[in-house]
Amino acid sequence: MKLAELNCCFISGAVISPSLLRGIEHWNIPVYLQPPTPPLPETINILKDVEAASSIQDKNAVVIMNWEASLAFILDNLPQQNLVRVNAFKNKALFRQLVKELYPHLFYKEFTRDNLRDFQVPEEVETVVVKPSLGTASIGIRTVNGQQEWVKAVDSVFHDIDKAKEHLNPAMLNDSSFLVEEFVDGDEFACDGFWDANGKTVITGIYQHPFASSLDVSDTVYYTSVKVVAETINPTMQVLEHIGAKLGMRRFPFHFEFRFSNGNLFPIELNPLRFGQVALPDITEYAFGFNPYDLFFTDKAPNWDSLLNDAGNSKVYAFVLASIPAKYEAGKYSFDEECFCNSFGDRLLNYLPSNPEVTPFFGVAHVVVDNVEEVLEYLNVDFESFLRSRE
Repeated sequence: MKLAELNCCFISGAVISPSLLRGIEHWNIPVYLQPPTPPLPETINILKDVEAASSIQDKNAVVIMNWEASLAFILDNLPQQNLVRVNAFKNKALFRQLVKELYPHLFYKEFTRDNLRDFQVPEEVETVVVKPSLGTASIGIRTVNGQQEWVKAVDSVFHDIDKAKEHLNPAMLNDSSFLVEEFVDGDEFACDGFWDANGKTVITGIYQHPFASSLDVSDTVYYTSVKVVAETINPTMQVLEHIGAKLGMRRFPFHFEFRFSNGNLFPIELNPLRFGQVALPDITEYAFGFNPYDLFFTDKAPNWDSLLNDAGNSKVYAFVLASIPAKYEAGKYSFDEECFCNSFGDRLLNYLPSNPEVTPFFGVAHVVVDNVEEVLEYLNVDFESFLRSRE
């Protein structure tokens, strides 16, 4: 493999993907650090503010980040042409317009914070989803069944966002605009990939995102396997190729979320300039043996035909996020990481701790299991049971 042109990798956040770090070290990728981050290997080439800013000001600049917190700096320094592309994805209402011709009958409407409460759920729409047009990490997202639940749901959304805004910058979460759209039932998935130098869509990973119930919007579990990718890769590729062609995308990474129902794919959102956060892409490396960041850095595609025909690869590889329970207080409790890790037994592949003062979780575990049923058990983990009193 040969390194393709890459201007900068932006790293922030309390959890950094080991796959990303290996790729950065191997290809000597320049990095711009935005604390708080764990210590990085001394061999990594760290850019100063001015160097990072100038490195992405060219219209052909190639950029990747690992965490939404880097987006504000990137948006301040991207040239206009690239800014338009990023905003077409980052703003959920603009993204809906982008894919409207593929889904002409799907209901959606944009509101300001001031007039969101006044929305009347249309008779022909059974369930809607409300979300901030500019958001992250499922904050302020609610599924609402009919008008009787509406005002209570909106108040709950505002409460979540007001609380989260205290520690998130406005490029990650904003409450000036909201999208209300028809809820499409189906299994939820996420997909990492990029458009290469020729505008071709490259998929580096697909993950199923199960929920504990219809009210659950958490990111507790994602998993991948030969079956997950094989069943969704073709329709996913078709939608992404439509988007890429429409905007003339080149050398641009993404994290795409969608629902899949009766063989039909319905886009939820596309997060620009990154793969999945919190070391989600690492489960692809465990499952299929290639580093997705290596592929982006070298502008190469995986050989999915060969990988999906591997009859011996029947395991399921999962990501489990240890969420902070409601009763947690930093001064009162600590999180028993050893006990959490031991709860997985020999299924545990890796555990990455986080800082609960910075993130709404204690850490993330990568695990391997024999079947999906074992993964789904993790949706009901009682994270409160791993709290230990500091007294």
